Amino acid sequence: MSSLPPFFSCLPVTCDFETLIGDDSKFCSGNLRVIYPNLGEVSCIYIPNCFGYSESIIKVWGPPWIKFSKAIPEMMYVLMMVDPDVPSRFHPIYRHQRHWLVSDIPGHVLLKGREVTGKVLSPYHRPNPPAETGYHRYQFLLYMQIPGVTPSLLPSEEHLESWDVNAFVLRCIPEDPVATTQFMIQHPDNGIIIHDAEYILFGKN
Repeated sequence: MSSLPPFFSCLPVTCDFETLIGDDSKFCSGNLRVIYPNLGEVSCIYIPNCFGYSESIIKVWGPPWIKFSKAIPEMMYVLMMVDPDVPSRFHPIYRHQRHWLVSDIPGHVLLKGREVTGKVLSPYHRPNPPAETGYHRYQFLLYMQIPGVTPSLLPSEEHLESWDVNAFVLRCIPEDPVATTQFMIQHPDNGIIIHDAEYILFGKN
């Protein structure tokens, strides 16, 4: 009977979903839940580089579902997704990169925790952390929309990088977010490497 090559014993058979710690965990507030249907909830965790999860989020899957259990059904909300770590967390000269911006989201939609519906101000762009830049934070901020005020992007905000989030909020939603969360993910090439029958998992930056 043939046996498996030694390196197969080094392949991961389970995924460890590690919770964010320290200041990164403090960003998560209000019980805002981000859910990729093929993976599950990713709020306030590191995305593990196994079973193709990180590669799927970066290259394959569309926008996540969003659930906010405290949403008021008759109110409208604004959701933004940004990466503050461009090109890297330790040299973020192009923060923030806008990955998603939706206004006019009905509260009853957020209560269901399904696909986000509303006015798309900036289409969903998948997380795209470059190789060798470590973990990037992908932050979700949910605001209650002021009745009678329709948020919009200025022509000067056409570019996704170096987006002035504070200026947009002050102009369109002069309130604090009602909930925030984030997940962290790195390029798949920075994660699991199998070399000479050894299993290596690079540490978090």
